Amino acid sequence: MKIENYSGAADTFTFPHNPNVFDDELVPNNTNTLIPYASQHIFVSGGGVNPKKIVLTGHFDGANKNTNYQDLSKHVFETKKLKKLYFGTDRFYLGFGKQIKQVNTGGRTNLIDYIMSFETITGIILGNTQRNSGTNEGNVTTYIEEITGTITDGAVDVTVTDGTNSFTLDSSTFATGNDFVYKFVAMVSSGGGIYITEYRYITIEASQVKGIKTTGGDGIPKLAPGANVSTITTTNLTTSVENFRDGWSS
Repeated sequence: MKIENYSGAADTFTFPHNPNVFDDELVPNNTNTLIPYASQHIFVSGGGVNPKKIVLTGHFDGANKNTNYQDLSKHVFETKKLKKLYFGTDRFYLGFGKQIKQVNTGGRTNLIDYIMSFETITGIILGNTQRNSGTNEGNVTTYIEEITGTITDGAVDVTVTDGTNSFTLDSSTFATGNDFVYKFVAMVSSGGGIYITEYRYITIEASQVKGIKTTGGDGIPKLAPGANVSTITTTNLTTSVENFRDGWSS
């Protein structure tokens, strides 16, 4: 098991022992209205789930126990950086460390016991391997993580669609030959040292641009289980590449 940065230098911390307890709860965020005196009731759902709130209980021992605890707590401290939390080798939770504390008990002076919580920004688990071909081999709909390309014509809007969710980038934000990069999510400074998760983050020539209009669904391209990434359609991008990771429910 390990934790590392989602972008930039990985700064990987590998747990010397897997946690004794790994509590992972999946909670759909549908709502329901009870109809008095009736046997049927109203449920409303968009197919979404709440952020996962994961709790880890474990320990460190040996000569490096203090260093290990400090290396782990540093990842919790760094709330301006998205983190990948792996439980296994091929899938990770995307989010932030929420809390960590030592819970040492008498007579265990050679150990550091800890409880750590981790909160995800999405209710799904992502595959470790980023791919630009083939199908989503997971069991739930995943996100198109990144799209790159070169602007073909500076006078024509860029469009991206998965057939349901789509958006348009206004041509006033770029010129012919500019580099285009779309990211599903990024941590962006809002000023004053405050950072916020920004979805559908787009840069032209490495500088963030706005001018984005949702034209279908929630405007964030996705890939259903078993669907091929070739179903993602872009216009006005030369040599575009669409990257994704498999999506899993748990």
